[in-house]
Amino acid sequence: MDIPAPDSIYCKDRSYFLDLLHAQIMQLRSKPGLRFQVAEKLRELSLMTPGCIEASDIVGDTLFHRTCCALQPIFYTAIATLLGNISPVCVLRVADELEAAVPLEIQNPWSHPDTW
Repeated sequence: MDIPAPDSIYCKDRSYFLDLLHAQIMQLRSKPGLRFQVAEKLRELSLMTPGCIEASDIVGDTLFHRTCCALQPIFYTAIATLLGNISPVCVLRVADELEAAVPLEIQNPWSHPDTW
């Protein structure tokens, strides 16, 4: 795999995707009442996911590719759940599901997980 330049469109899109996802997880945890706004952002992420899957496959970024493939079905259920009449506990569960789909190597790239 050739490593894309940090200023490449791929790296910018990847960073935007991951930053937006992280922001939505934090938003769900800190302000569960804003779940409708988070659902809109998750909808944006779900629309970006097919392009990210294709781009990461072309570039050879298998870690991001697997992450996007894992997140794709979760986005749909998360959006449907957040738009329903749910308790704050369910909102936190959605945040946990989204975070669990992202490997530790992506969550904190400067600290390798204990399993390595």
